[in-house]
Amino acid sequence: MNKLSLIKPFIKTDVFDQCTITSITDDSRDVQINSLFVARQGAGMHGKEFVKDAVKKGASCVISDQIIHHEIDIPIYYIDELEDLITKILFSFYNLSESDFIFFGVTGTNGKTTTAFMAHNILRELQRPSVYVGTLGAILNDDLVETKGNTTPGIFELFKILKDCKFQQKTYVFLEISSHALTQKRLSNLVFSQTLLLNIQSDHLDYHKTETNYINAKLSITDLNNKNPTIILIDQMQDILPSLSDDQKKQLSKSRLLSAVNLSAEFKYFIQYNPEGHSKISLNFPNFSLEMSVLLFLKFNIENYISAIALISEHVSPNDLKKTSKTAIKLPKGRGEILSLKQGKVLIDFAHDPQSMKNILFELNNYYVEIILVFGCGGDRDKSKRSKMLQVAQNFSNKVFFTSDNNRYESFSSIVSDAINGNNHMDTEIIEDRQEAIAAALQCLTKENILVILGKGHETFMDILGSKVPFNDRDCVLKISANEIN
Repeated sequence: MNKLSLIKPFIKTDVFDQCTITSITDDSRDVQINSLFVARQGAGMHGKEFVKDAVKKGASCVISDQIIHHEIDIPIYYIDELEDLITKILFSFYNLSESDFIFFGVTGTNGKTTTAFMAHNILRELQRPSVYVGTLGAILNDDLVETKGNTTPGIFELFKILKDCKFQQKTYVFLEISSHALTQKRLSNLVFSQTLLLNIQSDHLDYHKTETNYINAKLSITDLNNKNPTIILIDQMQDILPSLSDDQKKQLSKSRLLSAVNLSAEFKYFIQYNPEGHSKISLNFPNFSLEMSVLLFLKFNIENYISAIALISEHVSPNDLKKTSKTAIKLPKGRGEILSLKQGKVLIDFAHDPQSMKNILFELNNYYVEIILVFGCGGDRDKSKRSKMLQVAQNFSNKVFFTSDNNRYESFSSIVSDAINGNNHMDTEIIEDRQEAIAAALQCLTKENILVILGKGHETFMDILGSKVPFNDRDCVLKISANEIN
């Protein structure tokens, strides 16, 4: 089907009148026969550098905001304000109505997957159309759809996902927004009903280079096209507040606060935590006050749940939330996932930076006399956090097994060398094969202690020398223990 008529309102001449347009993309690798190629600024280079590639692959026409100097034999149309029009063009191209979608964005060093996933599932339990897009892929209502693999897709990939969401009702869309996506302005000028910032800890310095750049990236969520000021879980920001610049503090001042201790916060909550059963929470939000009980093992997942409610608080009622709290709260696979084996409990989580590791291990120290830990550090990524991760592991665990975690193109010995630098590694057992490390750790498991496996969570492969070797921590544990679950 020729979709020329759908983009015609944005083309002020007849330059494309003889073209057939069946698809649209800003990535030359995705161009097909009769694609409209949108040459715009990318993460590193402008799309004008790839126009020849697009033509070779069959693009029928091009729009751009910069002059293209290559000689090509397909029509080009220039739009100065292209970035301002991207989302309108995409809504029109896919014949979608902006009024049918309500967008939410969640960022934070830790917890964004769990929080966005929980918000999505609250609305699914209320039988409302909802979409989750993030680390887990894309979930349209209850169906998992594969994505290219980025935590946050580009705006063109996002609309390819949304084109299947014609649910005849308003559709809620929950997006994890990474620091990379914020820096690259990957979501263009998409309008968000509500955004949320959970926390900021040092991460991704291999990309951002400095902590200041990383903090600026996270805080820039407040500058998105937000209908409402960003909600910030301010209790999780206390460590970095003293070091913020005046400009960064201005970013915070534009936001609404979520807090258990700050009496001036618009969104207030209180938790009476019970690790062995139901915890009680009290919410005092602008739209409602509510008391309820929840069954979640880790306290920070209760805070993620409260954050999810804050995110959607303008769209749900206390009665809605009471209905959903009666069922088990769903967590993403590999996020605080508990396996109760005959010999003891195993906790699997995606935590892969010092602070997220500390959050889990510090909490578990309150309830277990001994913690056995299996973890590793990713190859070809931020090397500065490796020794910090091992330090946290040794400070909060009784027995540590250091192993592989997506070595990529880096040698395991190089990763180990960085991790043990400055640490006393005498009590750390180094086993390169992750399955062997998990098997050795399971030999130590009893009813009195707990085995914690960190770093990979839901992932189903190991990235080694460019190959994705099938591997999943949960499956590995169940295989070794012969599926002996209580």
